[in-house]
Amino acid sequence: MDYLNVFITSLSMSMDASTVGAVDGVKESGMKIKKKILIAFLFGFLQFLMPLIGYFIGYSFKEYVVSYIPYIAFSLLFLLALKSFIDFLKSRNNEEITKEKISFKEIIIQGIATSIDAFSIGFVFLNYGIKDAMITFVIIGIVTFILSFITINLGNLIASKLEKYSGLISALIFLAVGIKILIEGII
Repeated sequence: MDYLNVFITSLSMSMDASTVGAVDGVKESGMKIKKKILIAFLFGFLQFLMPLIGYFIGYSFKEYVVSYIPYIAFSLLFLLALKSFIDFLKSRNNEEITKEKISFKEIIIQGIATSIDAFSIGFVFLNYGIKDAMITFVIIGIVTFILSFITINLGNLIASKLEKYSGLISALIFLAVGIKILIEGII
């Protein structure tokens, strides 16, 4: 097993979730540590689970599923971007800045949207035995957890400066990540 390749893949796979984690940190300033851990854990778990599912499905369904993954991820992130933009517009009508709370449902949708492309990574590692594939997917999950936790905290640090624009920032980032996934899937 090529551990350098596994680590680079882990970093690459965790970028979308980490970016969304940073946005969550900005969006919900003063987020409690339990929620930060929950978000990072769910992002890491889904980044572990999706390639595992892809690995076990294997080549039998690969040709039918892979082409739709970028569109599904883009659609989910587009809906999150739209919701964030609408929330931003609503908040602009209020003089007082209301503290946003990210719901569990939103966290799950974000986790699925940012990890659905990891499904196809399972196909990439089909030449690995089950033990090496599991180690690879666990490493991807752990790296995603750590980076997401760090970026959520960094987002919280700058939240007070960006709080007024958090809805707009999150909408733009969700849209950018969705477009990135879509373009990578088409190319």
